[in-house]
Amino acid sequence: MKKNIYFLLGMLSFGALFMGCDDDDFGKAVAVTVENATNLESDIFGVDVTEGQPLQLKPFIMPESARENAVSYHFAGEPTGAIDLNEDGLITPKLTTPGEGAIPFPLGTDTIIVRVDDGSGTYVKYPVRVISNIVLVSSITIQSAGQSVNMESGKTFNLAQYVTVNPSNATDKSITYSSGDPTVATVDQNGMITITGEIGQTTDITVTANDRSKQTATCKVKVAADAPMYVGFPFSDKWSYSCNLGTKEGDMKNLFDDKNSTFWCPDIQTRPIYEPACYLDINLGEVIKFGQLGYRHRSLNYSHLQCHTFKLEAKKAEGDAWTDLGEFVTEALKVDDYQLFPVEPMEAQYIRITFIKGHLREGKTDWDYSESGNVSVGDLQVFVYNK
Repeated sequence: MKKNIYFLLGMLSFGALFMGCDDDDFGKAVAVTVENATNLESDIFGVDVTEGQPLQLKPFIMPESARENAVSYHFAGEPTGAIDLNEDGLITPKLTTPGEGAIPFPLGTDTIIVRVDDGSGTYVKYPVRVISNIVLVSSITIQSAGQSVNMESGKTFNLAQYVTVNPSNATDKSITYSSGDPTVATVDQNGMITITGEIGQTTDITVTANDRSKQTATCKVKVAADAPMYVGFPFSDKWSYSCNLGTKEGDMKNLFDDKNSTFWCPDIQTRPIYEPACYLDINLGEVIKFGQLGYRHRSLNYSHLQCHTFKLEAKKAEGDAWTDLGEFVTEALKVDDYQLFPVEPMEAQYIRITFIKGHLREGKTDWDYSESGNVSVGDLQVFVYNK
């Protein structure tokens, strides 16, 4: 956005050169902005300052010949008390976050004027918002593999590895775990669940943010007669991923966020037979007993944008040859749930998904046509074989 401002100012300056300015106008400003200014909302430009953090304004004057002129700083009208503004353009926030209750956004606002003192009358007016230096937790998410736990009595489950506190820059990211019924399942403050109940009993494990937001998330626990065959492997920063064709739309990290409203599109050029050949490589960061892949389409109502057939390969070490685990066919338009594709269990750290062809466009009965286009992938989930 700053580049756009500079371009506009440049055009204004350029225009002024051809509007018959005389020698008396040379060196006078035609426009001024502040480099610290940003688009606050709905094309309203202004300055945000954080509580407790002074900010030095940086004026930018056009044309270049006017940049030696003095600049003065003033309040526009009566100050509200949100900030102090000195003659050198240093803004000092005066407001602080309330000790309890909701945090206002912003804490307060003053309006300032930045004026070029060259007799040209050039100035700019900006709102200055004071923002709290406390970032509250906005949500707690539990990866789908940790949202429902079915285990035998006496077994343990590490819920913490599936929990994410949002945003990542929250001031206080500490959380508390609690059990709705400790006779069914207990949980310690490291997120380790221990099943204590009888077969068929259920309870909830609640994760609560310790800051004033008190955001929560819930894991449902059921005491099972037998261990589940597959357990979701938690996505973490240890994972890495890449595609031989790169990205056309979306982001590869969206594949692992449990939100099929977000998506990733590789740079495939042609469908329904995908060309050029496209594969996605996933490095799990450690060796697991790979047993199943969960695949979920992007939340679209167009089947021809969804993958029909993909191939799975895996290997244990980077230098190993890929093991072919087979080709798999998805159900079109099934977007709410993961479609699960078990494989012959194997020790693996690396997984390759090769996208082969897409579902047919409405009205087509065979893959004997070609059109420009791509595939949209919603979510992927890796499962460990648990037997």
